[in-house]
Amino acid sequence: MNKEQILQNFGLTEAEVSLYITLLKLGEGTASELSEKTNTNRTFTYDRLKKLMDSGLVSYVVKDNKKYFKAAEPSQLLSIIKEKEEQVKGILPELEKLKAFQEECPKAEIFSSKKGIRTILNLILKEKKEVLIHGSIIKFKESMDSYYEIWNNRRVKEKIKAKVLTNEEIEIPFTDISLLSEEEKSSITTFTFGNKVIITLWSDVPVAILIKSKEIAQDNIKFFYNLWEREIKIYSGVEGIRRAWMELVLEKSKELVGFGFSWDLARIYGRDFSNKWHKQRSKNNIPARLISYNDKNSNKYFNMRMIEWKDFNISFLDKDICGPACITLSDNLIVTFLYTEKKFRVIVSKNKEMISVYRKHFETLWKNSKKS
Repeated sequence: MNKEQILQNFGLTEAEVSLYITLLKLGEGTASELSEKTNTNRTFTYDRLKKLMDSGLVSYVVKDNKKYFKAAEPSQLLSIIKEKEEQVKGILPELEKLKAFQEECPKAEIFSSKKGIRTILNLILKEKKEVLIHGSIIKFKESMDSYYEIWNNRRVKEKIKAKVLTNEEIEIPFTDISLLSEEEKSSITTFTFGNKVIITLWSDVPVAILIKSKEIAQDNIKFFYNLWEREIKIYSGVEGIRRAWMELVLEKSKELVGFGFSWDLARIYGRDFSNKWHKQRSKNNIPARLISYNDKNSNKYFNMRMIEWKDFNISFLDKDICGPACITLSDNLIVTFLYTEKKFRVIVSKNKEMISVYRKHFETLWKNSKKS
């Protein structure tokens, strides 16, 4: 890059650069002399000189009632740069405020196609912050094929923790999962991380909306944890019964106790599921004391199960004393199974007072119950 180009980058026009260099060579000159040297008319030359004077690159002296113009020392260019730098520094705080304001305004981008979804979900891996996921994981897996496994493997490798709220029974490494009720299910998946939210709509051509907003992300995080930490959940149907039943043994507990069991309830969740549940209970070393209705079928079924599974103790009590529902307690949950009506309902609660009260009630029932 030659000197003329560099001076133009300094903010001067080609004519002004020519005029400044001519003055450096001449030492000084009148507007007429400079006009002649640069092949421009006098008025144009005078206007360019005025701009150069405003920039501090040209000065003049008066001799015999004539103005003689002189170029400033080339080193003056550095002084001008420093002066402008100081001026910019003075307004930087104000400029930063304007930038911060722009950043706080929500920004949204839309990505479509599987390639677009991969691009946007890779942001989570890049930022390496905990991600909160709300919605369907199965849809994610079905829509994105092998990328789902690739994404999860990379997330685990980068040690990016995830929390998932879903109604689907899934297992994901390096992830905490809380199950939603069937009524709370969604085919949309929302990812919240840092100051960003990704809303993904799964279809033949998936679409994702990336929202960059600290305020919206914080609202989403608050909403997520309101669901995550909710004290009561309600499930329905056979799957609801199985889900709640499994939640009782997913975490370690000193003991599992409950009353209101029966052969009718056992038939609803099924023997295969019961075996799966017992394996999980045994894995976490959770002993169980349960009270069943005292009828022929229940006696036969539970006496057999006590032989098949360790640390599984059953006692029996009349149905009228047990009550119409099955209530089961771990250290941290109380689950009420309403299975005697046409529509099955399950209420799962974390309320410590209820757990304590019903545990005392169980001990009273246990003292009055009988072995087979």
